[in-house]
Amino acid sequence: MKKLTTALCAVLLMILVLMPGAAAAGPALSATRAYCIIDADTGLVLAQQNMNEELHPASITKVMTLALACEKAQGSWDGVKLTVSHEDVHSLAGTDSSHIALQEGEEVPLTDALYATQMASANDGANLLAEYFGGGTIADGVAKMNAQVRELGLAHTHFANPHGISGDDHYTSCYDMAQILRWALQQPGFETVFTRNEMYTMQPTNLQPVTRYFSQQDKMRIGSSRYHIDGILGSKLGYTNTARYSYACLAEQNGVRLICVTMQSELSTDKYSDVRTLLDDAFATFTGYTELSGGSVTAQLPVAGGGSTLGTVTVADPGTKLLLADGLTVKDVEVSLELPEQYLLGDDPAVYAVYTIRGGTKQESTSVKVPAKISGMADLLAQSTGAQLASSGDVAPGHSAWMLAGISLGCTAAAAVVTVLVMRLVNRIRRKKRRRSRPGPRHGN
Repeated sequence: MKKLTTALCAVLLMILVLMPGAAAAGPALSATRAYCIIDADTGLVLAQQNMNEELHPASITKVMTLALACEKAQGSWDGVKLTVSHEDVHSLAGTDSSHIALQEGEEVPLTDALYATQMASANDGANLLAEYFGGGTIADGVAKMNAQVRELGLAHTHFANPHGISGDDHYTSCYDMAQILRWALQQPGFETVFTRNEMYTMQPTNLQPVTRYFSQQDKMRIGSSRYHIDGILGSKLGYTNTARYSYACLAEQNGVRLICVTMQSELSTDKYSDVRTLLDDAFATFTGYTELSGGSVTAQLPVAGGGSTLGTVTVADPGTKLLLADGLTVKDVEVSLELPEQYLLGDDPAVYAVYTIRGGTKQESTSVKVPAKISGMADLLAQSTGAQLASSGDVAPGHSAWMLAGISLGCTAAAAVVTVLVMRLVNRIRRKKRRRSRPGPRHGN
């Protein structure tokens, strides 16, 4: 009987494992390996397929390169010129990669380098920008790119170059790239470069007498193209034999802003048709934002300072707006708080409200974090002003401490007196010795 029960349990377990799960929230693509669609405002994942798979990104790598250059410049581009190094040009030898024929020693305005990298997908331009924001070599720039990846908390990205030529140590995921693009759009001037449709003119430089012209290459943003898609504001294309076709874009419709990233589309036509499928589905599913009022969840957080607990403050969810699929309501959102054990004065508190969507088949079931609301801090600090902390009693000067201080001062004064007396005695002895050593009066012959 026991053997029969064990066998039945094993069969049931296999059935449960092999049973298909809930239907995917977004379209299932066959010609494109992975995709991720997020809300550009909150970063909330709306739909995805293999979004965490590590793949070769090709030139969508340049989203990070451009963003770091814009971050460094802080919108002050005028008058900034970059000098092309030997490495910028010759490191690309034999790669058969896209470039704008920069020359070693050429002086290039920052604005030109930005538009060349975005619109012409210039790998030599990307190298030049990496040296700019890295503060030295291309390798310094790549280190900065990976440092930014860590700062964003992304787990499936590592850059080996600033342009996207495929290599084993150069990879990202659709989710990571979507979050990189979201961060990039917050950098001064990036969206202007990323969304430019008009042709850009690069004037002659100190070494290049020819005027260069750049135009954006995305057929989905060209109105006369049969691949044109309404709503795509800006985009970056990528392609290598290894990576196949990759794509990252910002799209907007009726006030809803989405970021869409696709990777490893087999053919360019696959990329065009799959991006259309994804955006059509997303804009039909997510038609507006749902407001969530704050204060539904609260907690008390201990506050420490000066080696002692001062009291507690109240933490609450601040309220937010979320893109919810049509048919979902605030009842489908679970709110919780993510708190440290205590809030140490002087540190930035890692205090978040976590909004988890139970999307079922309508929307990706995932979470988004926003900084939580802290109240009561001013009152707590006011109550603590001038108060002696309990732990300070261990170091407060008591009666014995004052006695020791007095003894110490007395010893110091006595030592000073003794020093003066000794110095006087030494001087007297020296004078006597000098008198004895003087020769007597000399007599003539």
